[in-house]
Parts: sequence; C-alpha cells; structure tokens
Amino acid sequence: MALAPPLKLLYISAVQSRCGDGILSLQSRINVGVLSRDFEISLAVVGPVTAEGLHRLRVDLGPLRVTGGFEASSADTDCEKGLRRLMKERFGTTKLCARLQTTIQRNVEAFDAVVVDGLLSWPYRPIGTDVPMAFIPYGQGVMDDEDNTTGIGSDSREPYLVDVCREVEMVFIRPSLAARLSERGVSMRQLQYSFSHPTGAKPTLAEVDFNRTEPRIGFYGYLGDAGNVASVNWFLKEIWPVAQRIIPGVEFHIVGSAPSREFIEHISAMSRVFLHWSTDDHHLLDQRCRVVVEPLLFEDHVDAKLVNAMARGIPTVTTRHAMRRSHFRMRSGVVVADSREEMVVAINRMMSDSVFWKQSAREGMAAAREQLPRFELAHCMRRELNRYHRHTLSV
Repeated sequence: MALAPPLKLLYISAVQSRCGDGILSLQSRINVGVLSRDFEISLAVVGPVTAEGLHRLRVDLGPLRVTGGFEASSADTDCEKGLRRLMKERFGTTKLCARLQTTIQRNVEAFDAVVVDGLLSWPYRPIGTDVPMAFIPYGQGVMDDEDNTTGIGSDSREPYLVDVCREVEMVFIRPSLAARLSERGVSMRQLQYSFSHPTGAKPTLAEVDFNRTEPRIGFYGYLGDAGNVASVNWFLKEIWPVAQRIIPGVEFHIVGSAPSREFIEHISAMSRVFLHWSTDDHHLLDQRCRVVVEPLLFEDHVDAKLVNAMARGIPTVTTRHAMRRSHFRMRSGVVVADSREEMVVAINRMMSDSVFWKQSAREGMAAAREQLPRFELAHCMRRELNRYHRHTLSV
C-alpha cells in the first residue's frame, strides 16, 4: 500500500529582532522543526529580512519553500489600530507588505492547514478560505516573561488579541495563559488544544548521583525506526569496540521497543551489550547508566531527542553532525564529539572524572528543562493538527 503524501502546512512567522542570526524566535524555530516531522512546510516570513536571511532559514530549518523580504510598494497599507504600536516598535513602520499578503492569498488553497505565529503575523493570514487555521498568541512566539508581548494584561492589545483568538479554529499557548484568555472570553472550543497533555515521549526527570552509577553506556529510542537502528549500529561498529578496550568492565544498554529479529540476533551475539524491551526511558536510570549516547546520524527531529536526553540528568554525548542539524543552539549541557576518536575520549572521561560528569549533568538538565515547555507546545501542535485533519476527513 502506497504511503499517503505528507500534509502541506503554511507557517507564517515574523522576524524576531532580538534573536540575531536566528531571524525567527527560538519557539518558532522549534515549532518548524517539530512540525516538519509530519508536514511539508512552506514558511512565510513577515518583516525585514534579506535574501541571505531567507536562504539561511531554508538551510537551517529545511522548509520546502521560504518567502518574504519583498520591497515596499504603493499598494502597502497601514495595519489595524490594535497592532500599530507593536509594528512600529518591531519594524519601524506600520505598513503591511501587500506583496506578501497577495502571495499568501494566492497560494493558500494548496495547503491542508495554516499556522499564524504571533500577532505581527496575523494581518497576513489568508481570508475567505476553508483551510483550517491555528494561532499562536505570542507576540512572536516568545515565552519568556521579560519579553512577553502576548498582549495579555496590556490594555492596548488585549481586546485585539481576544478578538483574534475568536476567529481561528485552534489556539496554542501555555495552559496558564490559555486559562487567562478563557477568563477574557475566548471559548474553550478554540483553547482546548492548549490544555492537551504531553505524550509518553516526555522524558523521565531525575536527579542522578555519579556514585550510584556504573561504567555503563545507555541508548534510548524506538527500535522500529530505521534511523534509530542505523545510529545504534554505527555506534556498535565504530565506537563500541574501542570503548571495550579502554574502559574496564564497560557495558552498553539499549532501551527501546519493536526491535526486528535481525537486530535482536545481532545484539545477542555481542559481549556486554544488553537489550531492554521497553517504551520507558526510566530503564536508563534503573540500569545505573553513567552516560547516554545520541549519535543522531540518520534520525529526524534531532532537537527533541537531544533535549529529552539532556533532561534526564544523565550526561549526554552526541556528534557534531547532530548539532549541525539542530534547529536551535544548545548553550551547554551536551558533550559534542567531532570524530569517532573524540566520542570515545568523551565517554571515557565521563566514566572516570566525577567533577566533569557532575558539571555536564547539571548544565544539561538546566538547559534542557528550560526548553521542554517549548517542545511540549510544538509537539501538542503537531499532534492536534494531525488529529484535526483526520477528524475533518471523517466528517
């Protein structure tokens, strides 16, 4: 049976002035990365962006198409009154780009869904279409309190924000802010998706003590996925033989479900390699693993895997290749190996240097747990957009 083609998603987001080379906000970049697992994404960028910037987004985030950066024209008009102050602050103008609006409007029927990311993107939503629309009511997808431009609590923008939320099928925002929008008159029909609970993919959060671990390397992943298995096999071929020689008594524990018969037979023939059939990453803690490896050479959704691994409290070693494919910049907390030799050295140091181990574990937890709410929002959006599409097809 032929696989169904991926759903097509139009993602409209605005330039975030404070994010430097990233162009879009961290939340927006994470959203695009996570949604790309299931959707063929076209990205429309609102605000001042150069051709070089559009190319960088295309390379970094991998959407099918990127558009934006049109020059001003005589057809440009002023934005609505409720957005003028925010537009002026961000872009130095209150004019809307008519060319971008026209491009979006002409092509909207080619998409299965539209995501409008932030108030500044709202004027560019397509009009008069049956394509379902989701809205993220952050000023520009930013969740930090010090840069909260949601409009919630703002006398000038709050009524405008509430009116916008009432016009869309789905609203995605943190549960605490969703509750505040509900108090201001946005119906639960739009807000229900914001209260969706994280799936079982949420990582186990624990405080791990170096002295309670053993010289054991861990890996966690769904073993029915060809990319995961390919990365494990690469580790077993390229890293594991050397690690066995230089680390006394080292073991490798693989946790995952749905392994193939071939993979099971391969593992059973290897010395000090153990396979645990489970969907629960807590087994890494139960087995007292001292370090977790995430080669991430062949997988998609690199960001989520790295953040989940770091959040567990066990130091994580990954490849430079994985970091190049990440949609956001890790500040700290993951040990990156530039070569096979460096990966072995990093693992060996984790095994014997308790000070380095504790620093890596602490920094990894701090960096990853700060990002988890962002990833939970993105995964909620991915899950609910899929569910919404299946529901509309069955009606």
